[in-house]
Amino acid sequence: MREQVWKLVEEVKDYAVRARHHIHQHPELGFRERETTAFIKKELGEAGIEVVPINMETGVLAIIRGTAEWRGQGTPPVIGLRADMDALPIQETTGVPYSSQNPGVMHACGHDGHTAILLATAKVLQKIRHKLAGTVKLFFQPAEETLYGAAKMIECGVLDNPKVESIVALHGGVEVPLGSIGVYPGPFMASGDTFKVNMVGKGTHGAYPHRGADALSAAAQAVISLQMILAREIDANERAVVSVCQIHSGSAFNVVPGEAEIAGTVRCFSPEIRKYIRERIESICNDIASSYQCKAICDYTFGIPPVVNHEDETERLATAATDVLGEEKVVRLTKPLMGSEDFAYFLQKVNRGVIFRLGVAGEEIIPLHNPKFNFPDEALPVGVAVFVRYVLDVLNPQNNTKA
Repeated sequence: MREQVWKLVEEVKDYAVRARHHIHQHPELGFRERETTAFIKKELGEAGIEVVPINMETGVLAIIRGTAEWRGQGTPPVIGLRADMDALPIQETTGVPYSSQNPGVMHACGHDGHTAILLATAKVLQKIRHKLAGTVKLFFQPAEETLYGAAKMIECGVLDNPKVESIVALHGGVEVPLGSIGVYPGPFMASGDTFKVNMVGKGTHGAYPHRGADALSAAAQAVISLQMILAREIDANERAVVSVCQIHSGSAFNVVPGEAEIAGTVRCFSPEIRKYIRERIESICNDIASSYQCKAICDYTFGIPPVVNHEDETERLATAATDVLGEEKVVRLTKPLMGSEDFAYFLQKVNRGVIFRLGVAGEEIIPLHNPKFNFPDEALPVGVAVFVRYVLDVLNPQNNTKA
């Protein structure tokens, strides 16, 4: 099976590279991926793959219907493969010949690679669809970076008609060596919430601070005090993050501002801890504001839920990857990630699913969301091979890929 899969992957290897370079050169932000959407539809259409209309300006749903006889119990399975396709508002500094042509926008998170992998996988599956008993739905998702794209696609009914029973996605990971993948069952990526606190005081001349109510000092004290939630109120065995990432206040060096705003993010895995942190942020900020004779206006938004990989599906994915990569290339990650991923919404709606990390760490490790990050072409065939082998494991009753 391993040799057969790699033979199929080899046939689309160069195509995957060309597709990634094209997408990398034309990055688009979330819900603006019009050119990317058009490119994906064109490539799928030329491969004879069915594209299903959805009520979204960007994003693509495609279906590959296997024609082999299903010999298992019940109806033939329906599985989903997902890739995100949006870029980030970052000015690229990689210097590669196919650098971004859109100033201030680049694929700094590897979504160009994710999309190219799914396009190449689609070509392989279309070629061997006569060996597949069941259906594969391909989701090219917009706006992952906004953390709303998955929910929007689901609202448009992409998981229905036919109903998806299991779903798999990948994401490049610098914590995994190039040529390998990383897997982790259970709670894998944190929930992602946001908060804003507006401290409202009374502005005054900088020479006479006693005549006002210093909103900026109240905000500064809040920034320090919020860190103590984790340091002194949350069990050290719990995984949680509270980060204040913005502070805005003032317009002149000699004016005590009447307002100051702080904003940040909360990441955790436990619903109880999530609720407790929200309550403490509001309580702490209100108490600090009162002590500075100010008022705190708190706005806390519960964002995406945590990513929880289905344990059995994680093992099935790991088994498929072991077959094509070798056991030494399947890394069992020892801890979850504090980053968030809106694939969590798919996992909430589908019975079984898993997202795995595709290794992109070369000799020089450049982090994601960095202006010098460039998804390595060498990782593309690895992603395709794992996707294809997983699909064959689920949908190929004869366990045979020969044409």
